[in-house]
Amino acid sequence: MATIDWPVDLTPSKATWGLQSNTETFVSPLNRSTQTVERPGARWKATLEFPHMERDKRRRLEGFLAGLGGMAGRFFLWPHTAPVADLAAVPVDETMSLNFLNQIYQVNGNVVVDGTVTDFKALPTKYWPPNTLVLKAGEYLAAGGELKMATADVYSDLNGWALVPIAPAFRKAPPNLSVVTLTRPTTTMMLSSDEYGVAVMPGFISDTVIISAVEVF
Repeated sequence: MATIDWPVDLTPSKATWGLQSNTETFVSPLNRSTQTVERPGARWKATLEFPHMERDKRRRLEGFLAGLGGMAGRFFLWPHTAPVADLAAVPVDETMSLNFLNQIYQVNGNVVVDGTVTDFKALPTKYWPPNTLVLKAGEYLAAGGELKMATADVYSDLNGWALVPIAPAFRKAPPNLSVVTLTRPTTTMMLSSDEYGVAVMPGFISDTVIISAVEVF
């Protein structure tokens, strides 16, 4: 089954996003000292809550959910809690370009991965506006098909280069020069259950609908 896009017009009234880390803890039977190891496989979880919906929007949601076939379906979902990084939301002149040390880039052009990623918790990037706060801690981005969160404020240097500390760690290094997505960065999700139901009240208005999803890779 092909992976489909979450409908842009189906915006929840409340969205909860969080990480489910993958760790293993060992407690010494001798002195109760504790060691915890972080393992690969952390994944995003999301809960979307929709308020009372009129008939047309309710049918749109029901049709989308039915088409997924329960947990078998896959869909691209972005964090509705913060769909656009602050910098990406700032209007800029599309024709404006800058040249620092012979490195030309557009202020509103695509930010890209710069080189080979060796530390899977840090993303080297370029083509940012120079000497600027380009990402704030807690903002989302996507690279190499994986959704990440900046874990600290990120400032670009004179040449528009920035190293972004991210979580969770990359499962696979994103390709050099691949685009870093700041607007509606997505990850692949599936429903957390094979069942769903939509209660409808008189007047064809639905009761609150809550959908849970989890990242899949």
